[in-house]
Amino acid sequence: MRFSKKAKIAAIALMILVLAGAVLYAFLRAPGGKKENLVKILPDEADVRIADFFYTEVGKDDLRWEVKAKTAQYQKKQNLALFDQVQMKLVTQKGKTFVMTGDKGEMRTDTKDVEIRGHVVVTADAGEKFSTDVLRYSDARKEIYTDAPVRMETSRMKIQGVGLSILMDKGELALASGVKAKIY
Repeated sequence: MRFSKKAKIAAIALMILVLAGAVLYAFLRAPGGKKENLVKILPDEADVRIADFFYTEVGKDDLRWEVKAKTAQYQKKQNLALFDQVQMKLVTQKGKTFVMTGDKGEMRTDTKDVEIRGHVVVTADAGEKFSTDVLRYSDARKEIYTDAPVRMETSRMKIQGVGLSILMDKGELALASGVKAKIY
């Protein structure tokens, strides 16, 4: 009995497919070979989850900012990005730099307003260091602000107060109340 050339090719292709299927089945069934979570299920409200997130933008008035986070989630319906272990760097038109870090953060993607919470530290390029529990940034006003207690340190002084406002385009800083200063 002779087989045609097409029949031989079809038989060889079928054997290759069966062999490949058997190898794949054996791999997935072998101890340590099976991947438990081939597809990660995201929370219902998150459209995207990203590890080692990095984003940069040059906005109005040449304000440049970068956001880095250990993880980020994007919720399109709410125009909201959520961050864990976040770092936000703002560079003004005049070249002044502010780096804000915190445990958690969120950004309104439609307005570019940001809130950072938990062990918040702001470092300015001139050497000022601020610490607080919560900090907000308004892109429309180009303002970093909080109503929480704040500590500010420089090489020459320590200042405590409640409430902080930094107008980035004007270079103005104000502490709202309860200000105590220690000058070295």
